[in-house]
Amino acid sequence: MSRIRVRVASLVLVVALMMAFAPSLAYAGVSEYQVQFAPIGLSGRMDIIVNVVLSPDTPLPATVRVPLPKGATILWSGEILGGDPGDDPAHEATLTASGGAQYAEFTLEKVRVAQVEAELTQATTTGDQVEATLDWINTTDVGTYTFSVRLEPNVGDVKLSPTAEGSPQVNSDGESLYVLAPVRLEKDGKFTIDVTYRRGVAASGGGLSPLLLGALGLLVITVLALVVVLLKQSPAPAAAPPQPRPTGSAKRSSQNTPEPGADASADEPDDEAFTWD
Repeated sequence: MSRIRVRVASLVLVVALMMAFAPSLAYAGVSEYQVQFAPIGLSGRMDIIVNVVLSPDTPLPATVRVPLPKGATILWSGEILGGDPGDDPAHEATLTASGGAQYAEFTLEKVRVAQVEAELTQATTTGDQVEATLDWINTTDVGTYTFSVRLEPNVGDVKLSPTAEGSPQVNSDGESLYVLAPVRLEKDGKFTIDVTYRRGVAASGGGLSPLLLGALGLLVITVLALVVVLLKQSPAPAAAPPQPRPTGSAKRSSQNTPEPGADASADEPDDEAFTWD
């Protein structure tokens, strides 16, 4: 059992298995293809998980072909029982190149849901910015595809092309799953997913909600109003005390110079009266 299956078990079947009891389609026994794309997986590379859901009237055992991108390396392949991932039967798959991509082939024995987990090359990272592209080619029978994108925890500024439907689902590990609108692909039909986001920011997308922004703005206004009130109620600053007058250092003018022989002390101001005790 691969580490990927243990970690994302709660997400793998969010969309998968819901079509297991859908009416049979006339597309070689396939009800739906489901592809989960992770730009950065556990190993640091791009991960993909592909489910092929056969129509209920498909007799077992049945040989199934699971489309994969060119260059994908299989980590696990087998049947999905819908319970403990450790109980899912593993089957060795044979890879065959086809139409610019490839497909994995093996036999289902117990259920009509096949799964292949694989990894691709690394996504492009520049600082905290991640850019990844999945170029998909349907190398097997025509059918309906449901694509989803799984992102690591604590990301923001998420941009998907095509855009996802609704809000992302988040598991206990903080990973988010964005589900795209179903598309029908003919054999050799192509579908491209472009993903960009920033790492290490709030899981909500790196921004603040309008409600939170409004609350913060009201708080700032309240604080400013309180500061203004406090300033108005503050007492006026006390006047500075008079500075001591210098003693014996000021130069007198010529008209105040005493006559020779006069008692100079009579005209002298009492310097002691200006001394700052």
